[in-house]
Amino acid sequence: MLKFKDSGLFIFETSQGPVGLTWTRKGINRLILGLDAEATTQELAQAFPNLPKVRRVQGDMTLLVKRIKAVMRGSGDNFLDVPVDLSGQGEFSLAVLKRLRKVLAPKVVTYGELAAHCGKPKAARAVGRIMGANPVPLIVPCHRCLGKDGSMTGFSTEGGIDLKARMLFREGYVANQEHAAGLDHLRKVDPVMRKIIKVVGPYRALPDKPRPAWDTLVTAIVHQQLSVKAGRTIAGRVQDLSPGSGFPTPAEVLDMKHQDLRAAGLSNQKVSYIQDLARKVEESSLKLNSLRRMDDEAVIQELIKVRGIGRWSAHMHLIFHLGRLDILPTGDLGIQIAAARFYGFEEYATVAQLEEIGAKWAPYRSMGSWYLWQGLDSGGLG
Repeated sequence: MLKFKDSGLFIFETSQGPVGLTWTRKGINRLILGLDAEATTQELAQAFPNLPKVRRVQGDMTLLVKRIKAVMRGSGDNFLDVPVDLSGQGEFSLAVLKRLRKVLAPKVVTYGELAAHCGKPKAARAVGRIMGANPVPLIVPCHRCLGKDGSMTGFSTEGGIDLKARMLFREGYVANQEHAAGLDHLRKVDPVMRKIIKVVGPYRALPDKPRPAWDTLVTAIVHQQLSVKAGRTIAGRVQDLSPGSGFPTPAEVLDMKHQDLRAAGLSNQKVSYIQDLARKVEESSLKLNSLRRMDDEAVIQELIKVRGIGRWSAHMHLIFHLGRLDILPTGDLGIQIAAARFYGFEEYATVAQLEEIGAKWAPYRSMGSWYLWQGLDSGGLG
């Protein structure tokens, strides 16, 4: 068991950003991930104004800092020998946090299971609140606690679900066995893809709780011929036209003035495309719920009946809404740029070059494509 002779506050850099620690002689009492160094320092100083800020750690704290850095690079560690100071926690909270420390990587537990282990099987929501207030994430591994359906849920530190997913991935946890097989295949057949996967982390093209098909198709139209960043900006403005959390409904779109949609940043063409999609959905000439039962090519043929939806937009729907794993969107600008950068082609990879690369990825070409997008968005292979 590690021992800490005194108390203090220390901020240090890792490959995933700064980490902040505070400790007493009893153990670690606060750990912060996901904030920048200034915000981390400010939050810890406000929470523990009497703790001295340490410039250089000593003794067992030096070992702990090295281990945290290693974990953030992808190593495994359950930190069972690291004492924690959970002073001030209630009886049930203490029981939950202590039990959670017994969940060792790459295992996970649901909120309900954790509640049952602690003698209160109906207290899953209370466990969720305890996870959200966990003062020492990573050491008390709240990232290993999932929803009852295995879905990623909130995380007690900045970075949210994406950080949680990356942490679990580095520990060897992959929820979807098809995705696990795809990752193994891509790593085996393509050294470039192996490096990108290591940087990017888990495959998350399909969210745990997929958006409605309508939202996915509108997103695809908005993003046509735009960078990821520009597409996200305009999509957010279109969403703001509706009081709900998603895009305006088909009925709302048809009631809107053309200029209202233009003001959100959409071109005249894209406004007409979204209006045509809305009209076909409202008239039931396009039944979005039926697409899930069709094969890939049948879905494409159904969707391209909508003005402005070509094979590219249909590919996006197959990948990001229906979760199909073997789609290669050779017409995507981001894919062309990313393939050129990572595989040493000219400025843009050609269709033939993409098909040659994709042939190795099959039957997981959607996954390879997604990792190219994410690799480009993350700035490369590091």
